[in-house]
Amino acid sequence: RILPPSSSSCMMAMLSTSTGTRLIHFRLSLSRLFSTNTSKRMTDLLSALRGLDTACLCDADKSIERSTDYQPLSLVEGLRPLTSGNTIAGFSRTIQCSERNDFLAVLDGLAGAQRDDVLVVNTLDSRRAVAGELFCAEAARRGVQGIIVDGPMRDTKYLSDFLTVRCFSKSVTPYSGTVKCLGETQVPVWCGGVQVNPNDIIVGDDDGIISAKAETFEVLLPLARQIQAAEERIRKAVTGEQKSLHSMTNYEDHIEAIRKGEISSLKFL
Repeated sequence: RILPPSSSSCMMAMLSTSTGTRLIHFRLSLSRLFSTNTSKRMTDLLSALRGLDTACLCDADKSIERSTDYQPLSLVEGLRPLTSGNTIAGFSRTIQCSERNDFLAVLDGLAGAQRDDVLVVNTLDSRRAVAGELFCAEAARRGVQGIIVDGPMRDTKYLSDFLTVRCFSKSVTPYSGTVKCLGETQVPVWCGGVQVNPNDIIVGDDDGIISAKAETFEVLLPLARQIQAAEERIRKAVTGEQKSLHSMTNYEDHIEAIRKGEISSLKFL
């Protein structure tokens, strides 16, 4: 996911002077440093996101102070998780089917999938399944995080065998489609009512799916961590210490302010 060296860098390899040699070594060192730092940054981000709930990220998005360059989360709606368990986070590998009820594009997209990818499929409102157990098995072998289909999947009985891959779809059917029509991969696609671009960050769990650029998630991460920690603390207090949920918020003050027509927000104490 790192941009290749520019053509000018390649041309500089032709330089035979000692100055040119030192310059190309310098530029190659910078390129490697950039690639290493970017890769580590993304690895750390995905790891952190997998430790959070989508609900906490959405609460952070709702609460954060907006700036002119902030791009909010996109909520992928109308799809349901076919398996339960861990939070997935990865890079969107987008797939656009070219014909309804045909899944050759999905097979092609899976062939190029890499570790930490999430397949995001627009099926053109297909009514036949475009993925199932065998695709999930191959996705697990490749280290793919998830398969998200704006259309039907099948083989739901077996999908939970692959714990590292989460599957989401709009519907389920036992009837599969044809394998005759090439589609496109790594192009903008519509899924669940939102546009997903190649290499967007996708996060999904039992509650649903959200997507955004990496920069958005980096902004949300500190606040989302605070929210999740606060909710865990309050849940333990309610269940273990029998404390009232209302007593651990500014509920009474908030209600009073709302009754007076004043600006207020409900907060954890």
